[in-house]
Amino acid sequence: LYEQLLKHDTPAVEIAFRSFNRWVEEDWGFNYKNRIFAAPYISLCSPEFAVAELEYALTNGARTVVMRPAAAFTANGPRTPADPIFDPFWARVNESGITVVVHAADSGYVANGYAAEGFAATFEGADRPSINMLTMERAIYDFLASLIFDRLFTRFPNIRIASVENGSEFLPDLFRKLTSTHKRIPGFFPEDPIETFRRNIWINPFWEDNPYEIASLVGEDRVIFGSDWPHIEGMPTPLNYAAELKEFPEATRRLIMRDNAVALTELRPSV
Repeated sequence: LYEQLLKHDTPAVEIAFRSFNRWVEEDWGFNYKNRIFAAPYISLCSPEFAVAELEYALTNGARTVVMRPAAAFTANGPRTPADPIFDPFWARVNESGITVVVHAADSGYVANGYAAEGFAATFEGADRPSINMLTMERAIYDFLASLIFDRLFTRFPNIRIASVENGSEFLPDLFRKLTSTHKRIPGFFPEDPIETFRRNIWINPFWEDNPYEIASLVGEDRVIFGSDWPHIEGMPTPLNYAAELKEFPEATRRLIMRDNAVALTELRPSV
């Protein structure tokens, strides 16, 4: 939430999240008894800051890092997250094999007059439907599409991206757009962008999303269970989600409920 409010003040962003990461590490640690893994926050407000915080995370045992699904706001203006100026950061991610979690946040999307603004500043909820309810899907849609369009995974094929608390309803349309773009610009992508997506990106659906549809799109080994109770994205008894997977074989249920996420908390250094 706070990166959006501070985005035009790069030093303030750096101070805020450098302090946050050190507080988490000092108070809790990034790896508590090899069972609970806190994720240091990474801002791409500057390439140097992103690399420095990643190194701090790795040095202190982090298994994942987290960022918001948004364009990077630097002192020289906005950039896509896979802009070549960030290659030193992504190269280190690729080399270390740490997972980058892209978590729902205030990504700066606006309703263009269709609804009131100001979520990050006021923390106001919504007691009626509005266009603002659609912007969260738009943020992750654009973020993941930009990684594919900017050919991040061609340069750094060992990167693992986990989309968390963004849901999955955006996926069918994103896949259609990736397919149509591939056809319209032949030769731009070194391979089918859908296959790139399936290899490098994991999806955490909301409990109300269709897990069978998602598994058919990205593969059973790319779907990860998660719970954020008492937020609305979670369930009071998280393991009740297993009932939503009853039509999958036992091996697939285990992948979705446990093994896929466990694998993402293990460093996978490039060879």
